[in-house]
Amino acid sequence: MLLQTLLRSSLVLLMLAGPVAAQTTNAANPAPPPSRDPIDIRLQDALRERDAIIRNLLERVSELEWRLNGGFTSPAVPKPILESTSRAVNSIVSTATYDSTERQATEALDQALIVRGGLLLPPGTLELDNTASYFSASSDHISINGFALLPVLVVGDITSQRVRKDILMPTFTARLGLPHKFQFDFQVPYGYELFRTVDATNVETSSRSFGMGDISAAVSRQITTEHGRWPDMLANVRFKSTTGKDPFNLSSSQTALGSGFNALQGNLTLAKSSDPVVFFGNLSYTANLKGDHTIPANDPENPAATTVGHFNPGDSMGFQMGSILALNPETSMTLGWDQRFTRVSRLNGADIPASYLVEGSLRLGTSYLYAPGRTVDLSFGVGLTPDTPNLQFSVGFPFRMQLWGRPKARPVTR
Repeated sequence: MLLQTLLRSSLVLLMLAGPVAAQTTNAANPAPPPSRDPIDIRLQDALRERDAIIRNLLERVSELEWRLNGGFTSPAVPKPILESTSRAVNSIVSTATYDSTERQATEALDQALIVRGGLLLPPGTLELDNTASYFSASSDHISINGFALLPVLVVGDITSQRVRKDILMPTFTARLGLPHKFQFDFQVPYGYELFRTVDATNVETSSRSFGMGDISAAVSRQITTEHGRWPDMLANVRFKSTTGKDPFNLSSSQTALGSGFNALQGNLTLAKSSDPVVFFGNLSYTANLKGDHTIPANDPENPAATTVGHFNPGDSMGFQMGSILALNPETSMTLGWDQRFTRVSRLNGADIPASYLVEGSLRLGTSYLYAPGRTVDLSFGVGLTPDTPNLQFSVGFPFRMQLWGRPKARPVTR
């Protein structure tokens, strides 16, 4: 703050020194008659350029103090000085360029926050994002049909089965910034899934599916804005439909691209900046709604018999925490941890075995601004629990357009 005050005082003295020197020279020597000497014209242009540069620097210092104070103090530049400098004819430097540059300088960091729910788009801004994600999961199953005489001696048949699951899931996402600190999101997943199994005799069977997943929509609202020790706080409510093919309505050569159950999810996200790092955290709760589906009746006398099963899928609770580091104005890096717990699901009032899930993954990501309004977002994840895909990778190319209004600089520097 002391450095900013000294800088502002030096700029004011420098600006005032020009007019005082000119007045002293005029008092000592009478003003010559008007001349169209090219040297005088260039001198006047240089003075106007100097005044414009000084005015721009003063406004930058004022803007910096305003942001550091959380946007609750008035600009510190004296009004008479701004009025005198604003009378310069045909100013060379424009503050509009400065505002645009400032927004572009933090766009890579902002994009990482927007994707992770820690920041909203300005009102009237539409962002279209087409992200392609790849998931790879594998597991080994051993089933024993017999009994154990000793802990190391098993009598009966032992069947080993290796399961491989590969998913390529592009997702189209549209985000729209709305007035009063609201944002609307709409997601359409579609893609390809391959499910392979290999038994102990190296016989491989596979099933695949291609189509649309479960469409979801969300509304976000910024509750508080960061100032002092208070972080940004955002709330989000998302609804997931059942548009994707569910596991209860599949042919023998297909796999499920949807869950078969509607879901309602609530999120609370906190973000706190400590230049050049932004820390974020997220708490979520997903209510998977009940549903009825047709399932096999398991009647030995009639293998084709079916019945209606009443499912109560388990709800999920999770959290997310991490940080985003701005490496330079165009690049940012993300390090985070995702954790989710899913309760036991029930079928006709009875617990479904092995339906309690614990998912945890370590995520690394980066965002790079390769052109104004154009960003590439990369994310890499490693599953560290048996219920999480082993490998997760996604690449997205979001771009923005302004539908109405003009984006405003935020009061807190990211």
